[in-house]
Amino acid sequence: MIYIELKSTDAMFNLAAEEYVTRCSPAKNTKEPVFMFWRTEKCVVIGRSQIAAAEIDLKTANNLGIKIIRRSSGGGAVFSDSGNIMHSLITPFDKSDDPKEIEREQLVEPMAKALRKMVIPAVSEGRNDITVNGKKISGLAQYAIKNRLCTHGSLLYDTDLDLLTEVLKTDPEKISSKSIKSVRARVVNLCEYFNPKISTEEFFEQLKFCLFDTKINIYDFTEHDTEQINIIRNEKYANPEWLNGKTPRFSFHNAKRFQAGKIEIFLNVEHGIIDSCKIFGDFLGILPVDELEAKIKNQPHDFGVLAEILAEIDLRLYLGNIKHDELLECLF
Repeated sequence: MIYIELKSTDAMFNLAAEEYVTRCSPAKNTKEPVFMFWRTEKCVVIGRSQIAAAEIDLKTANNLGIKIIRRSSGGGAVFSDSGNIMHSLITPFDKSDDPKEIEREQLVEPMAKALRKMVIPAVSEGRNDITVNGKKISGLAQYAIKNRLCTHGSLLYDTDLDLLTEVLKTDPEKISSKSIKSVRARVVNLCEYFNPKISTEEFFEQLKFCLFDTKINIYDFTEHDTEQINIIRNEKYANPEWLNGKTPRFSFHNAKRFQAGKIEIFLNVEHGIIDSCKIFGDFLGILPVDELEAKIKNQPHDFGVLAEILAEIDLRLYLGNIKHDELLECLF
């Protein structure tokens, strides 16, 4: 395994570095996995298909100088600061592979096992979480570029949970589906399991020791690597068009939450034909949802026609575990 520890706390640079490694593995053997650890300044990282204003109290975030950043994977909004440890695993991938199985076997279980070595009773739970005593300490998401899969997540150690609660908006449906009263009641910092409490840096060093029980090859970015990463950072993650997207023009709107996530659809239908389609939500697909939108665009807004078209599409790649009948339900 190749190991890269990023020194930057600029989330846009770190997301760009992660994408660069996914596109251009530093391994001579491209089948060798790459693991990355990184931390950030205070920011909110939203999923690729989320609407920022629906997930974040933008006024509060602006007043507190908290940056809003969009990542390349699906899933929900994440608040991050220096007490949160981000991790990324880049592996070979074929569309016939099960990305959730890769996530579970190669990242979730090893991370939970490492935490258990530290006497923290961590287990995998739900669609993409690691929990301790029923409270979330890590959420994960994935995206694929050609034949490489990036699985990444966060690990709450000593994050400002009050600030997290203040900045992130609560989805009442999501909260009620988990039978809890608030986001704050759902999450916990791992530092609460250490007595006496240790610093984030000390925890980080212990975690690395418990996680890497096999040989790792440390890799440092070259000057060329850094130049290429900054190009991705500036052209994509720091680009307002990437963050804000385009407000869809629509004549039809529907939103529903299913067990596998929320899906929100905007359609513009002209003379019975879908002129434009935008799909938002916190679903956990691994390919850009605009590929799916393109397959729906220019089709009749007809249940039978769309059912037939969607039956030929592997929705797992775009919407995670959102089912065909659930997507159809949202389209009408």
